[in-house]
Amino acid sequence: MKKFIAYVIFVFVVGISSYLYYGSVQSSQYDGTAIPYIHQVLPEISTWDPETVKQLLAPEVLKTVTPENLNSILEELSKIGELQEIGEAKFKEKSNGGGQQMVVTYVLDAQYSSGETAVTISLLETDDSYQVYFFNFESGVLFQ
Repeated sequence: MKKFIAYVIFVFVVGISSYLYYGSVQSSQYDGTAIPYIHQVLPEISTWDPETVKQLLAPEVLKTVTPENLNSILEELSKIGELQEIGEAKFKEKSNGGGQQMVVTYVLDAQYSSGETAVTISLLETDDSYQVYFFNFESGVLFQ
């Protein structure tokens, strides 16, 4: 019985270690390019200007969102206010963007004039850079 428990614990530890190692490898593959890109585009998104945001979005995204929807979304998000500080971006996941391109997702906290906001941003990998594939802002001011 003791051998069985030791075996279960060993398998559990190896499984968790493998999972953490895999996540670290995934993260290190993109951090050097994706995080600087996030620091570049988040202030641009945070202008809440539809024309500016359109230039950052991947063509696949632009096909699915109407100008009216984008205007409405950005008008609502503008309640967050002005971007003041960007926190540390942390790798969340990598997925397939529908073709051969990869989508990498990061989460971070950012300080806006209305308070702290949790930001999730997904980037579509292109030949030499990224395009914004998805973004989400979670702030208490949006729920008022």
